[in-house]
Amino acid sequence: MAISLRRKAIHTAAVTVFLLCIFLPGADNIFHFAPPVDLMENDPTPLPEFSLSQVFRTFNVFQRGYLEKTYGFRKQLVRWQNILELFWLQSSSHYQAVIRGRGNWLFLAQENAELNVVEDYRSGRLFSPRDLARWVEIYRERQDGLAARGIRYLIVVAPNKHTVYPEFLPPQYNRANPLSRTDQLVTALEAAGLDILDLRPTMLKVKEGALAYYRTDTHWTSFGAFAGYIEIMKRLARWYPDFEPTIRGDYDITITPGLTGGLSSMLALSDLFPEDRVTFVPRTPRRASEVCNDLVVKSLFQPTVVTETGDPGLPTAVIFRDSFAHELMPFLSENFNRAVYLWPYPSTPRELRVFDWAAVDAVKPDLVIDEFVERYFTEYPGHDRSRP
Repeated sequence: MAISLRRKAIHTAAVTVFLLCIFLPGADNIFHFAPPVDLMENDPTPLPEFSLSQVFRTFNVFQRGYLEKTYGFRKQLVRWQNILELFWLQSSSHYQAVIRGRGNWLFLAQENAELNVVEDYRSGRLFSPRDLARWVEIYRERQDGLAARGIRYLIVVAPNKHTVYPEFLPPQYNRANPLSRTDQLVTALEAAGLDILDLRPTMLKVKEGALAYYRTDTHWTSFGAFAGYIEIMKRLARWYPDFEPTIRGDYDITITPGLTGGLSSMLALSDLFPEDRVTFVPRTPRRASEVCNDLVVKSLFQPTVVTETGDPGLPTAVIFRDSFAHELMPFLSENFNRAVYLWPYPSTPRELRVFDWAAVDAVKPDLVIDEFVERYFTEYPGHDRSRP
């Protein structure tokens, strides 16, 4: 009798737990009582208003992950799964978005369905001579097209975090080849007479005395960004000698707790991976300020930013950028009368990042800077629809 009652109690408890698991997500969607969780991800596309004419559009929204991202308790479940994998099972695969390395360093792994940053670092795939010739053709066309307009052109490559801090990667992710695609491409472009600034050696010097990249983010710190800015200005001083005496500037460096790193936020574990933020505070007020943007640009990933110093004696620049330019902008903007920062969609195997000639012709700059993070600099171009 006692055994029968015990089994009945166990079965009742199991059914109760099962029903809770089934009904809690739906209840949370109505009453919103799940604890808040900081999870960095793209919001789902909103559902259109219901009507017969919107049936197919509604189906497409559902098909693109709407239910997955609006599932009750989803963020909490993502957090629990990552705690289980990283801290209990000590499991980390480069086919996940983020991997945990040595010393609680986090690294971007699967950037998207087509770009695995760890595989890119390991250099298992190199460019063929035909690939390199195609790259050189693309960048030479840009440089020649700009030169015909009287515009200087500089390519700037910001390294992947993996390149600067490989010692903190999990040991199984060693380099398969000492030569990388970045090595190949930089060498080919330099040999073709392109002006290219490879910031990998600079970041390796920075790390000897300071933290060049955040432990919980994929980007460089202000130490790294400032060193990159110095090297950019040194290169530009070949064309604009007046830049030389103004390169450094005076800054106070502050270290404050509470950085929410992008990689730790992608895991919903920013509280378990605390880190300090590095900030350079200018000792004199900045001259450059953001102004209203009246430039209509196609194929942008993020809005255009325009800054002005009000000094007509300084050159004007167009900067094609990505997220690594965010920390560069406060430093660079001080050196231009007008700086226009354009953030196009990154390159994919199907299509090259847009180089918007219409925007260049509208601004009529003295200088164009093409800034890439390493993993997108080497993403094979595919179709180029941005020829001059």
